[in-house]
Amino acid sequence: MRRVRIAAVAAVAALAALATLGVCGALEAATQPPGQEHEASEVFRAIIRAAEIRSPSDTLGNGVYAAAKEAFYAGKFDDAVARAQEFTKAYTRNLNMNDALELTILTRGFRDFQDEPLRAYAKVLALRDGGRPDSASAVAARALERWPGAKIRYHLHFRIAELARDRGDHAAAVSHAMAVADTSSKSRLAPAALKLAGDETIALGQGRDRALKLYQELLERFPDSPLAPGVRSQVLEMRKGMQL
Repeated sequence: MRRVRIAAVAAVAALAALATLGVCGALEAATQPPGQEHEASEVFRAIIRAAEIRSPSDTLGNGVYAAAKEAFYAGKFDDAVARAQEFTKAYTRNLNMNDALELTILTRGFRDFQDEPLRAYAKVLALRDGGRPDSASAVAARALERWPGAKIRYHLHFRIAELARDRGDHAAAVSHAMAVADTSSKSRLAPAALKLAGDETIALGQGRDRALKLYQELLERFPDSPLAPGVRSQVLEMRKGMQL
C-alpha cells in the first residue's frame, strides 16, 4: 500500500504539469482512487496515452507539403498554391506550416513578367536543396540581370547572400544582403539581411563597429522581429567585450 500511495502522489504531480496542456482525458483516468497496486502504473499509462493523442502532429501531412513544394519547384504555381492551401487548412500543427505559408505568399504576390522571374527563383531553391549551390547562385545572378525590377528580386539577392556566406565569400554576402536591407526595398527579408550583413562584416574583418551599426539598425527598424532578442543579446556582449 505504501508503494501505491507514493505512485498516486507522483501521478497527481504529473497531472498538475499536464493540466496546463488540457489533457482532460488523463485527468479523469488518474483521479480514480487506486484499489490495487497495478492501478498506479495504469494511471501513468492513461496520462501518456492522453498526451500522445492530443500532442501536435509534427509530420502529419508531409506528403501534401512535399507535393506543393515539388509543384513550386517545377514552376506549376497554380497547382503549388492549391496544394499549399490544402496543407495549411488541414495540417495546422505540422512543422512545415511556415514554409507552406511562405510558398503561398510567393506564388500569389510575386508573379510578373509572365512568371519567369518566379520560375527562376523556384529553380534557385531546387538547385540549392539538391546540393548544387554554385548553379543556384548562377541562376539567381542571371535572373537579376535579366529582370532587375522583378518583384522577387530581393529574394534572389538574399539567396545569393546566403549562398555566398556558405562558400566563404563574405564580401559578396554583405553586398547582396545590403541590397535587401536597404530602406527602399521594404522587403520582409530586411531583418534577416541586416543580421546576415552584420555577421559577414565581422567575418570579413571590417571591424565590430560596422557590425554593431548594422545590428543596431535592425533593432531600431524592426524591434518586434523574432531576430531582435538574439541580436540585442549579441550587441550587449560585443559592447562588453569592447570595453575590456
